[in-house]
Amino acid sequence: MEIYRSRSSQVWGWLCVGLGAAILLIQLIGSGLNGFSVGFGVAVAFAAVGAAAFLRPAVAVGRDAVEFRNVTQTVAIPFSRLAGLEAHWSLELVGDDGTKVGSFAAPARSGRDRLKSPEDGASAEVATLITSAWDAYRAAPTTAAPTTAVSSPVPARADASADGSDAGGAFTRRPDLVGIGLVAAALAGIALAVFG
Repeated sequence: MEIYRSRSSQVWGWLCVGLGAAILLIQLIGSGLNGFSVGFGVAVAFAAVGAAAFLRPAVAVGRDAVEFRNVTQTVAIPFSRLAGLEAHWSLELVGDDGTKVGSFAAPARSGRDRLKSPEDGASAEVATLITSAWDAYRAAPTTAAPTTAVSSPVPARADASADGSDAGGAFTRRPDLVGIGLVAAALAGIALAVFG
C-alpha cells in the first residue's frame, strides 16, 4: 500500500504544531501560570488544527482499492466500483453509481488548473498513483475490466442514507475518531482561550 501526503501539507501541519508549542512556551516564560488558560487554549487549537487538517489527511492506494483519509472520515472504494477520476477543487473519485468523494489530502487546484485533467495540474502526482494502480488492477488476470463505461454522470442513488453512509454504494464511509477528536480539541482550545 502506498500512502500519499502532499509535502506542503506536511510543512504547514508541523508549522502549526510548532507554533502551538511556541505559544505555550512563550506564555509560560512571559506570564507563568497567570492567564495560562488563554495561551494554553490557543496553543492547543493551533496544534490540533495543524494535525487534523494537514498532518492526518492522506490517500492510501492498495492493490485493489483506494482510501481517502479526510479530516473526520475515511472513505474506501474498491477498484471494481471505480468509474473515474475528476479534479475540480480537489481530486475526486467517481463511483460506478455516480457518487463522488473528494480528497482533503490531494492538493487543491488553483483557478487556472481547474479545467485540466486530473493527471495535469496540482493533483497530478496522486492522480498518477491512483491511475497506475487502477490500470494494474484491470490488467490482472483474476479481475475482469468493467464492460460499461460511465459516459455521463449517474444521479446519486435514492436509497443512500442522510448521514452519507450507503450500505450498497460504491464508497464505504466510516468516521475517523482521531480526526474528530482533534477537531473537538481545537474547538475546546478556542473555547478555553475565549471563556477561560
